[in-house]
Amino acid sequence: MERVSRYLVLSERTYADASGVRVRLAYSTRTAGAMAVDLATARALEAGNPAALTPAWASALRAAEVLVPDGEDELSAVLDRNRRASADRSAVHLALLPTSYCNMGCAYCGQEHTRGGLTHTHRSRVRDRVLRAVNAPETRSVRIDWFGAEPMMGYAVIRDLAPRFVAAAAERGAAYSSVIVTNGSLLTPAKADTLIRSCGVDHFEITVDGPPEIHDAHRPLKSGRGSFWKIVRTVRSVVDTPELQSAHFTFRTNVDAHNQDSVPRYIELMAELGFARPNVSFSIVPVHSWGNDVSAIEVSKQAFAAREVDWFRLLLRHGLASRLLPSTAKKVVCPATTVSAEIISSTGNIFSCSEYPLVPDAERTLALTHIDRAGPEPVRPRGPFDDWNDEIGRGTTWCRDCVFMPTCGGSCPKAWQEGHPPCPGYKFNFQERLDLVAAQCGLSPAAGEPAGVR
Repeated sequence: MERVSRYLVLSERTYADASGVRVRLAYSTRTAGAMAVDLATARALEAGNPAALTPAWASALRAAEVLVPDGEDELSAVLDRNRRASADRSAVHLALLPTSYCNMGCAYCGQEHTRGGLTHTHRSRVRDRVLRAVNAPETRSVRIDWFGAEPMMGYAVIRDLAPRFVAAAAERGAAYSSVIVTNGSLLTPAKADTLIRSCGVDHFEITVDGPPEIHDAHRPLKSGRGSFWKIVRTVRSVVDTPELQSAHFTFRTNVDAHNQDSVPRYIELMAELGFARPNVSFSIVPVHSWGNDVSAIEVSKQAFAAREVDWFRLLLRHGLASRLLPSTAKKVVCPATTVSAEIISSTGNIFSCSEYPLVPDAERTLALTHIDRAGPEPVRPRGPFDDWNDEIGRGTTWCRDCVFMPTCGGSCPKAWQEGHPPCPGYKFNFQERLDLVAAQCGLSPAAGEPAGVR
């Protein structure tokens, strides 16, 4: 016996293809997959009546986990899946801060930045700890994030350490990936070349907060100079180089009350500058607390979601890539919920949450241990959010009853702990996003449906 999953979202709208065939979209949050279904199938799913499905549709929906065993406790099944992924030590994920300093002075930043590089002793201990994790018998994949402050202020450290990590992973036969989260102002084509070819970096996340005058005011360099044109010219040069196109660039835009009105102009400018490319994507996100109070400038989730749909439309119209729907179920929410991940601050403190390093109160009180006391085993101490899936199961948040929990995973345990529900934006505009997905697939609102998609 089977039943329709509780983790199913159907489009409220009916669509039609060019030949007039009418369909609705079905999205399984258990598998993060969308499919177009005919109207009879949609009616059977809405009615919770698997017996009305054809054998072919029943098979496809079973594979998508839209149909599940009748006696299954779906919440427990999803949480157990997540617990297994969080306990898996084969996927090593380490975030390293090669410096405590940042050359920008963004008003919404909650970190405290100080000058000075890593001491030779500290660098050696970081190197040894990472190599122990890479060489652990159970390790099958390695991801190294270069994080900040501004990691490019510690470029010499990255150049020294990263090639050793790449070589060690290759010797072990472990898959290697690396992300650098940078403001981009210190990046040059030559340095990007070295990061990609020698340091194993395959993803750059670069923050640009609007068109030139808005970005330069929102994210001012401490020198007083602007950075917009330096950033975009560098990235354009790199993505124009055929040998470097294996790397992906994400432009992240942090939106608050000061720059939200400039987003459309920014999107149009980035299209004019030639960033409609398969290895470039755009992420537009609301500013949130990072150990600091941003209540005076943050945009409410509902207001952000309403404007976000128009921004998505504009991105799509200009051929700029952005993720409309989650494409994978979130088995591991973040490093804070898995024993195979940790963050090593430039202070030597080891954390499980990426929002703790360089935040003064967190550095003083929330470190799991210090690298000098970490011992020879590449296993981080228990963190405050290791039991996050149990928290969801106990109902300490409303995640246990949310249809989006399998793709969201609770989003951010730290934000819940601080009393700021971190529900993802798509929770507030999912139907509009389905409209955009339908349009991408060549579907339009069926006769009698309001247009909705421009």
